[in-house]
Amino acid sequence: MAEKRESPTGSSFWQIIFPAFVGIILVLLICVWVVIGVKAGNISRFAELSTVLLILPVLFFSLIILVTLGACVFLLFRMIRGLPPITSRIVEFLDKIRDGASRFSEIIVQPVIQPAAYLKGFRSIFSREKTRYKIE
Repeated sequence: MAEKRESPTGSSFWQIIFPAFVGIILVLLICVWVVIGVKAGNISRFAELSTVLLILPVLFFSLIILVTLGACVFLLFRMIRGLPPITSRIVEFLDKIRDGASRFSEIIVQPVIQPAAYLKGFRSIFSREKTRYKIE
């Protein structure tokens, strides 16, 4: 079993806490810069910028969905093109199984049916009624 290694001292600060604080500080600095830089004429520019920034994640995730859908369609076409050879092999295999099962059932049933057929033949030979069907 693999042993767990302990993280070095202070690594959680530099790998988790420090980047989170730097990100928060950067977001606050951008917010302060936007508030300070807004004038009467600049509001429309920031509105357009915020609209673009709101649309970008939607476009990104819709691109992921589009690529996934395209991959599914591509794989479906490949599967449809590959089905006829596979189905012919499956049908051949199932035919072999069916033939084997019918031969096996004939072999199993033969000891029961064959003596009954011999008895019926002997009874018809020694019965009084020689011919059931008369040809006239």
